[in-house]
Amino acid sequence: MVTLIIGCSAEKNNVVSKTFHNTTARYNSYWIAKEKMKEIENYVLENTENNFNKILNIYPRIDSIISKGVSTQIEECIKKASIAIQRHQNSKWVDNSYILVGKSRFYNLEFTDAIETFKYVNSTSDDKDARHEALVNLMRTFIDYNEFNNAIAVSDYLKKEKLNKTNLEQLFLTRAYLYQRRDDFNNMVKNLVLAAPLLTKTKGQARTYFIIGQVYQELGFDAEAYNNYGLCLKNNPDYELYFYARLYRAQVFELSRSSDIKKVRKYFKRLLRDAKNKEFKDKIYYEMAQFEMKQENLENAIEYYNLSVRASTTNRRQKAYSYWRLGEIYYEQKREYSLAKTYYDSVLIEMPKDDESYVQIETRQKVLADFVEQLTTIQLQDSLLSLAAMDTSSLYAYLDYYIEQQNLARVEQEKKEKEREKEKRRSASRSPFDNQQNPFAQGGFSRSSSGWYFYNTSAVSLGQTGFLRKWGNRELEDHWRRSSKGSIAEFTDLKVNNKDTGTESELTGNSLEATAVSGLKRESLVSTIPFSKEEQQVALKMVEDAHYRLGNIYNFELNEKENAVKTFETLLNRFPETPYQPEVLYLLYLIYKDFGDDKYLTYKDRLISLFPRSVYAKIIKNPHYREESQAASAKLKTLYKEAYYYYKRDKYDTAKYIIQLGLNQFPENEFSDNLKLLMVLIIGKTENIYQYQYALNKFNEDYPDSELKEYVKLLIVTSEEFQLAQLQNRSKKFIKDFQQIHSMVIIYQNDQKLNKELNPTITEYINERFEGNNLNSANLILNDNSSMILIDKFDDKQKAMQFFNLLDREDSPLNQFESAKFHKFVITKDNFQIMYQLKDYESYLGFFAKHYTN
Repeated sequence: MVTLIIGCSAEKNNVVSKTFHNTTARYNSYWIAKEKMKEIENYVLENTENNFNKILNIYPRIDSIISKGVSTQIEECIKKASIAIQRHQNSKWVDNSYILVGKSRFYNLEFTDAIETFKYVNSTSDDKDARHEALVNLMRTFIDYNEFNNAIAVSDYLKKEKLNKTNLEQLFLTRAYLYQRRDDFNNMVKNLVLAAPLLTKTKGQARTYFIIGQVYQELGFDAEAYNNYGLCLKNNPDYELYFYARLYRAQVFELSRSSDIKKVRKYFKRLLRDAKNKEFKDKIYYEMAQFEMKQENLENAIEYYNLSVRASTTNRRQKAYSYWRLGEIYYEQKREYSLAKTYYDSVLIEMPKDDESYVQIETRQKVLADFVEQLTTIQLQDSLLSLAAMDTSSLYAYLDYYIEQQNLARVEQEKKEKEREKEKRRSASRSPFDNQQNPFAQGGFSRSSSGWYFYNTSAVSLGQTGFLRKWGNRELEDHWRRSSKGSIAEFTDLKVNNKDTGTESELTGNSLEATAVSGLKRESLVSTIPFSKEEQQVALKMVEDAHYRLGNIYNFELNEKENAVKTFETLLNRFPETPYQPEVLYLLYLIYKDFGDDKYLTYKDRLISLFPRSVYAKIIKNPHYREESQAASAKLKTLYKEAYYYYKRDKYDTAKYIIQLGLNQFPENEFSDNLKLLMVLIIGKTENIYQYQYALNKFNEDYPDSELKEYVKLLIVTSEEFQLAQLQNRSKKFIKDFQQIHSMVIIYQNDQKLNKELNPTITEYINERFEGNNLNSANLILNDNSSMILIDKFDDKQKAMQFFNLLDREDSPLNQFESAKFHKFVITKDNFQIMYQLKDYESYLGFFAKHYTN
């Protein structure tokens, strides 16, 4: 009897204990943790920007900024859930508390810990609903962790399970989210259609119907889209969602009848008049533009896109999309690339970097920026060169006229600014449709006169005037405070006739207003014109490079083959010696061949004739050249590796044999230059320095396009420095061996006239006086300041001195250059090498006076 009473009492105590733990856990620590999780999820939703220009995300994407914003709530949620786990281990809320811990880890971007937590619940819980909830959350974690295969595995497993309503709706949403991340809209919408009826108004049913409508609209099922937008509106959405559902439902009207088109336009106007839509005007104008694009009314679309830009106040993403569409129009349809570039610049300023289109937009903006840069370079440098070719009086007259025009433009611009300000004040109270005008009448980028400083033209004008008063006109560049720097940007919108091309070139720089305000002076403009030959060569090189780059942009980026041909042919005509010639000839060959124009044969013959060893010529001769060359390169690389092995171990004969074997088999492969250079290095190890230097120079002659060319140049400089050091170590002692061939040397200061006339005069003198003696003269550069005439060969010292003495007579050819100063001496072959390497003839003059004239 006592045993029975004790047993009943223990069982009763266990029941009481379990009830206590269940109640305490649920209504204390677990309840608090659950409330913290609601705070986290609400914060995430409130701080996630909806991009209504694209299909809304089913779940918000969590980033470090959002995670940091709820770090306190996450920590508190984990703390309270852990109390429920540790202090109430026999309660039924332990599994749910673990799930809250896992979700907290997920929102804290600790995906690995979250995965382990959800797996733990699935493997230990006796509650199948808790296991299913953990698996659905595990699936979402895998998706955001980009482990899609694991997410699919969880999804396939749950297909076999029977889930309660809550878990089932979350499973359908999570599956749809998986397919959204993989751009599988068909399976995405299938799961959303299954999820929507299970949801309630408070659990996002309206949003789900809206997303279904977006997907159907994307897939082209307008009727289904229309129905689901209607279901969204019936489920009492917030006003933002309500507005977009109405707007997008208008888009999917049947537009085959003209009456429907008129109805849609009237509908858009009603939306604009509705005071509740004030903050959505930018979106309304955007959708009006999209609608006009479908009707192929391009100019109307441009007008509405610009109105959308002006109406944008807080929605930077929408403003970016409006700029983007304008950029696309001017890029793809109007092909006005300079203006397209301006719009794309604005897109990148406004577009958040988290937008999935940002990289695509940035890529195109870089192409356009490069295009405009090359075009501007050509126009600017050609105009400057044309100005440089004018006589002084014509140039000054032209610049004075230009400055006068800029001043007139400034006055006119000020008038327009005042008129615009008046118009803005007059139209402040008007309806939007009372004030619609061509966006380009105000520049296409006008802003409200209030708000941000740079939107207020009056404030900007005052600031600009104050800046100019203190600093003058300064280019936006590094070290702008330096007043001594000239600026070619002062030539704004200056057009001059280009004599080389017969076209009109335009100089572009700062805006017209900034230039006019700057107070141009003739002297500042003249200082930017390239008058010297060196400056003109720099300008021409810039034009040459810009033509090459511009042609490639037309050909590869913009796919405008006709403009590419025009640009490339201009390059070849203006710069016949351009280093780009082989590649350009090959590109012209390909383009004309694609055109079906026989002119491709002309470029083919020209390329093979002028550049037979180029890669481009080889590809034309042998279409399989690249494949064969790659196979040969692989063999040569094997031989190179083997030869280098012996080279490093000083077994030069073996290395040379292997190298020669490869060069004989594949003499013109793209890897052959590597073997040839290794052979040169062996010469440097086994022969004298003169043979080594000759081999290096010969390498650069034989392989002008080699990637090793710059390295070889460095080797040449290094060898010359080594040779010079050797000569200096001799303490500049010249060799006293006079029983050898001599030369006569005449040193003079570099002078254009002497460089041109002295050597022919000496040659004529030799031919008249020493015919049959096999004497030759040559003009050599000694250093930056001096040149020399080298006359050789004299058999001995005596004959050389006889010639030397003749040059002191009255009939000496040097007397024809009275103003010039000459240093002349006789020198042996060995001493000439020393003197020339040292570039120091003055040291030799003492040696010469001592051993030749005494």
